[in-house]
Amino acid sequence: MMTTYVSKYNFEKEVTREFRFGDVKLVDTTLRDGEQTAGVVFDESDKLQIARMLAEIGVEQIEAGIPVLSEGEKKTIKKIVSEKLGPSIMCWSPASKEKLDDVLYTGCDAVAISLATSDIHLEHKLKKTRDEAIAMIVPAIEYAKDHGLYVSFNAEDGTRTDYDFLLRYIKECTAAGGDRLRLCDTVAAMNPPAAKYLVSKLIKDTGVSIEFHAHNDYGLAVANSIAACTAGAEYVSTTVNGLGERAGNASLEQMIMSLKMLYDKDKKYQIKNLVKLSKFVEEASRVQVSQTQPIIGKNMFRHESGIHAHGVIAFPYTYETFDPLLIGHKRELVIGRMSGKHAIEAKLKEYGIDATESAIKRILSDVKAISEQRKSAFTDDEFISLARSVIGKEEAYVMVCLDPKSREEAYHEISKITQEAYRVSGDIDLIIKTTNDRLDQLLEKLSNVNGVRKTETHLVIQTLKAK
Repeated sequence: MMTTYVSKYNFEKEVTREFRFGDVKLVDTTLRDGEQTAGVVFDESDKLQIARMLAEIGVEQIEAGIPVLSEGEKKTIKKIVSEKLGPSIMCWSPASKEKLDDVLYTGCDAVAISLATSDIHLEHKLKKTRDEAIAMIVPAIEYAKDHGLYVSFNAEDGTRTDYDFLLRYIKECTAAGGDRLRLCDTVAAMNPPAAKYLVSKLIKDTGVSIEFHAHNDYGLAVANSIAACTAGAEYVSTTVNGLGERAGNASLEQMIMSLKMLYDKDKKYQIKNLVKLSKFVEEASRVQVSQTQPIIGKNMFRHESGIHAHGVIAFPYTYETFDPLLIGHKRELVIGRMSGKHAIEAKLKEYGIDATESAIKRILSDVKAISEQRKSAFTDDEFISLARSVIGKEEAYVMVCLDPKSREEAYHEISKITQEAYRVSGDIDLIIKTTNDRLDQLLEKLSNVNGVRKTETHLVIQTLKAK
């Protein structure tokens, strides 16, 4: 087990004893279901680069698109296949022998043949009986197998399909040569315990290899997919950034990191470029990733609250479970209304800026006031500008010794170049109050005053107050 800072209870025997994890494989469908996100269109260069990056991460299968969609789509998939990236390249196809010829043109090695199986879809969308549905998909599977393709037979809306018909569908499809069932939770109609139950029951009753294909309408796509894996599902559909129809699909990055960190599974994936891949897909799809998106969101490793920031500064894993550098992310202290003294000190140190305790207190006070007024935190540039302006206004005192013969003349000249100066008794003649930003200019002018013998500068480092 790799070293992580997740809960040890994840791995207690009472928790894991019923897990039926196999060698879970990821089927990434960013280029198919991800592109079905409303408004998203990937061009050829986008698709080639996404496929390359998915291959670098190590996903086992890439669903590269829908050949029947257009000539351009077919040619793009063919180019992806020609690059011999390593993962299996799969195409999606409706249950039609004629449409499978477009798949064969691409040279891919696998096909997902899709057919809706729920009574809702059969009655209202396809206008087909159950028998007619079986008669559609069986010849398509046989044709694909005759041409050497690996076949995933999809049960669209499978999680709302009558169980007896689902068993029949699996039996007929496997008899025709189908290699695995893609069990589609098409409208996110299932909760995690139900996903575990159904996958477990199907495996027990049929022995079929199952891919779980989840949607995220209730925010449970990853949870449902993991539940399916604990019941023995061998494959999981994912998309980068959780793209997909409506609320999207199970997120690739969340699946990989959840399996790796929370279940100690799937150490095989190369995760160092997860954020890089996410940003590329975000730009190509023009679908902005939420700042609070798990794993790859901007806020995943950003800390503002004073208590949290202090904890992270002392030991990062007080408020994190893994190093952001593992996935190409970065930790960031955000300076704003919720910040405390430790965050201010750490941010100043990050930029190599020294400040006294009194300056830090003034900076913190200004940060809170400005953040409240404008209702936002500071960017680093804004914070550094504020800090430098405050540090430049720190109080400084210049002690001046005068030549007794020129004392009166010196008093007169010095009064012209200072705003606040005091004649005092003792070994020095004058105390001049100024600020850091004016100090150099003041000292230069003093050096030109006749009668100034010596100056000594003292900076205020702390204001003492009764508690």
